[in-house]
Amino acid sequence: MKKICLILLMFLSLFLLSLTNTAYAKGKQTPVPDTVADRHSKYTALYKTANGRYCTAILISSTAALTAKHCGGPHPAKRSGTIYPGANGNKTPFGYMNISTYTPHPNPDYDLAILKGTERDQDEFYKYYIRKFTTTVRGYTDEELRKLIGNEVYSYGYPHGKKFHKNMQYRSDGKITSYKSKPKPYLLTDMPAFSGQSGSGVFKKDSEFIGIMVTRTKGNTANVLPFTEDIAKWINENAK
Repeated sequence: MKKICLILLMFLSLFLLSLTNTAYAKGKQTPVPDTVADRHSKYTALYKTANGRYCTAILISSTAALTAKHCGGPHPAKRSGTIYPGANGNKTPFGYMNISTYTPHPNPDYDLAILKGTERDQDEFYKYYIRKFTTTVRGYTDEELRKLIGNEVYSYGYPHGKKFHKNMQYRSDGKITSYKSKPKPYLLTDMPAFSGQSGSGVFKKDSEFIGIMVTRTKGNTANVLPFTEDIAKWINENAK
């Protein structure tokens, strides 16, 4: 009888351990109650494209933002939609900026584009709350990107689907699980990712800006385009 009890206890321990490992095998995703609390949340924008599609964009200056190229298309364009920084549900606390120029990265392997507007494209709330600022994007070597494996990361974005509130901003947390340099640079993560989050900025826990979400796996985890040295150079030169 004692042996049977011992076996049952061992089985229960293994079962509970299995549940614990499963629970933490992937990252988490939660709605953001207040987009003012974190500047990365504030600078994360709901991007409505010219054809009415919704994606995510991340401001890198008061007049420029990054998004995924598959959101806006492979060709340069003008009047390419509108961004709403810090939008949350039916609220747009920081106003909007119309996109006057859309510049996709010329390399087909880089799912990246720059959205730019001018002060004339901004409403009064945007001008007031999104004060003038600029960001110089840092580039990483292959060695530095490999060292990011295991690091905790987070991202804000706008997932769409039946399980999500319409146009609600969500925060995704997780870890970098792998880095691939060929045929295209990719940081693989266990952060939850769904349609609409493409273009979301990805940050280390120390707020270091390392890339943007571009695709997701079949298991709905985020693949990130990292800021390699050549990508960062292109962003810094074209976002001015």
